[in-house]
Amino acid sequence: MTKRGGRPVQHRTWVVGECWRCDRIGVPVLWLGPVQTDLGTGPFQACEPCILRLEAKVYAYAEQRDTA
Repeated sequence: MTKRGGRPVQHRTWVVGECWRCDRIGVPVLWLGPVQTDLGTGPFQACEPCILRLEAKVYAYAEQRDTA
Protein backbone atom coordinates (compact mmCIF):
# COMPACT_ATOMS: atom_id res chain seq x y z
CA MET A 1 0.00 0.00 0.00
CA THR A 2 2.54 2.50 -1.11
CA LYS A 3 0.65 3.90 -4.08
CA ARG A 4 -2.94 4.92 -4.74
CA GLY A 5 -4.10 6.37 -7.99
CA GLY A 6 -0.55 6.24 -9.39
CA ARG A 7 0.91 8.48 -6.70
CA PRO A 8 2.65 7.73 -3.42
CA VAL A 9 0.59 7.59 -0.27
CA GLN A 10 1.48 10.17 2.33
CA HIS A 11 3.46 8.64 5.14
CA ARG A 12 0.75 7.40 7.46
CA THR A 13 0.61 4.18 9.39
CA TRP A 14 -1.69 1.40 8.27
CA VAL A 15 -3.01 -0.75 11.10
CA VAL A 16 -5.20 -3.83 11.12
CA GLY A 17 -8.66 -2.89 12.30
CA GLU A 18 -12.25 -2.21 11.29
CA CYS A 19 -13.22 -0.07 8.32
CA TRP A 20 -15.85 2.39 9.54
CA ARG A 21 -17.21 2.79 6.01
CA CYS A 22 -17.74 -0.81 4.82
CA ASP A 23 -17.62 -2.55 8.23
CA ARG A 24 -14.94 -5.04 7.19
CA ILE A 25 -12.96 -6.29 10.18
CA GLY A 26 -9.32 -7.38 10.28
CA VAL A 27 -8.21 -5.34 7.26
CA PRO A 28 -5.48 -2.70 6.91
CA VAL A 29 -7.01 0.71 7.64
CA LEU A 30 -5.82 4.30 7.86
CA TRP A 31 -7.03 6.80 10.42
CA LEU A 32 -8.66 9.63 8.47
CA GLY A 33 -9.65 11.84 11.35
CA PRO A 34 -12.17 12.09 14.11
CA VAL A 35 -15.87 11.69 13.47
CA GLN A 36 -18.26 13.59 15.70
CA THR A 37 -21.92 12.90 16.41
CA ASP A 38 -24.39 13.98 19.07
CA LEU A 39 -23.37 10.84 21.00
CA GLY A 40 -19.63 11.55 21.02
CA THR A 41 -16.51 11.22 18.90
CA GLY A 42 -14.63 8.29 17.45
CA PRO A 43 -11.73 7.46 15.13
CA PHE A 44 -12.85 7.42 11.50
CA GLN A 45 -10.72 4.83 9.77
CA ALA A 46 -11.12 3.21 6.38
CA CYS A 47 -9.65 0.45 4.23
CA GLU A 48 -7.92 1.14 0.93
CA PRO A 49 -10.93 0.47 -1.36
CA CYS A 50 -13.08 2.80 0.75
CA ILE A 51 -10.37 5.46 0.80
CA LEU A 52 -10.23 5.31 -3.00
CA ARG A 53 -14.01 5.82 -3.17
CA LEU A 54 -13.79 8.73 -0.73
CA GLU A 55 -10.97 10.29 -2.75
CA ALA A 56 -13.08 10.01 -5.91
CA LYS A 57 -15.95 11.82 -4.16
CA VAL A 58 -13.62 14.55 -2.91
CA TYR A 59 -12.16 14.94 -6.40
CA ALA A 60 -15.62 15.17 -8.00
CA TYR A 61 -16.70 17.70 -5.38
CA ALA A 62 -13.61 19.83 -5.99
CA GLU A 63 -14.08 19.64 -9.76
CA GLN A 64 -17.70 20.73 -9.43
CA ARG A 65 -16.75 23.66 -7.23
CA ASP A 66 -14.01 24.74 -9.66
CA THR A 67 -16.47 24.93 -12.57
CA ALA A 68 -19.13 26.85 -10.65
